[in-house]
Amino acid sequence: MRAVDRCRVERAATAIALSVTLLFVLWLVLHVGGDNGVRYFDDIVTALAALSACLACLSVGIRQRDSERRFWILLGSALGAWTFAEVIWGVYDLVLNVAVPVPSWADVGYLGAIPLAAAALLCHPGMRAAGTFKSRATLDGLAIGTALLLLSWTFVLGPLWRHTDLTTAGGVVALGYPFGDMIIIFFIVLSVRSMTASGRRPLLWVLVGLFAMAVSDSTYTYLVEVGRYSTGNLVDIGWLVGYLAIAVGALGHAGQPVLAPSEKPAEASLVSLVTPYVPVLLALSVITFELELHHHVDRFEWLTGLCLTLLVIARQALLLGDRRRELYSSPAGPGEPGPSSTGSQPPAENLIEAAPWPQFLRRTP
Repeated sequence: MRAVDRCRVERAATAIALSVTLLFVLWLVLHVGGDNGVRYFDDIVTALAALSACLACLSVGIRQRDSERRFWILLGSALGAWTFAEVIWGVYDLVLNVAVPVPSWADVGYLGAIPLAAAALLCHPGMRAAGTFKSRATLDGLAIGTALLLLSWTFVLGPLWRHTDLTTAGGVVALGYPFGDMIIIFFIVLSVRSMTASGRRPLLWVLVGLFAMAVSDSTYTYLVEVGRYSTGNLVDIGWLVGYLAIAVGALGHAGQPVLAPSEKPAEASLVSLVTPYVPVLLALSVITFELELHHHVDRFEWLTGLCLTLLVIARQALLLGDRRRELYSSPAGPGEPGPSSTGSQPPAENLIEAAPWPQFLRRTP
């Protein structure tokens, strides 16, 4: 399929996804058909969205090769597990007309999809980046994952941990969803940070989808804990958006090779300079918020905030080390006259001190 045709397919898929999402939101908000109408519409449309994403990923995967083939096939398998879970949920809710138990066969599909999605992201071509670039991407992924873990622990996981009986299967399942979502988000952030711009858009759709599902999972866990969840809750929108976004990403995949990034320095963007500090700001904001409300900040929160700060410091130290090595190096070697030099170069320490700060920033990846 030509690139122009694929762009048209992506635009059409995006328009359909937005239309279905808008209809879904209006149906839930307006409570069309009463409780039964909302339940049937919610369960059926969500299952169909998961099935469409599964088929889209598998259809793309069979046309690819090597690591891209494994990525889409494994992601399609994960969507297949999610589709199975949605169907089982619908059977409990619509056919048997009973509350979905915890744990249930639906949890087998939901939780079984997590390792498949993580394996898919590990197979993505963007994960092949080597050298210090991959090290920085790994630290970025760990920092963002730690920040999300801190946020989730403060508002969802912490209360669950303190009030859930972990000796039961239901307690383990309840905590399995948020932890599994943190793992998926870590791997997808690592993939996006390691990719070139040419292959990033399909995976960005996947990122939007998985992130929307992660938010819904954590919110669902909290609502179940406080006894305020039922089918037709607005939190269900996140799963629909997640499935449709992944389907759009698969349909819009142009099949171009996804290359690992070069180790050469590139022009820095404002995002690349600011992003490493966002998790630290988030951690400090959460802990400050807790202290301001006179809430107890437990040991896990303090340790997580400390780990987050150390990760960002390590990332910046690695970045400065890379720039130092680049300033030391020259075509003729440090301290040696270059091709156009008439004398010896100044010591490398002076080069670092004399380097203009804006130029130094421009060389930051």
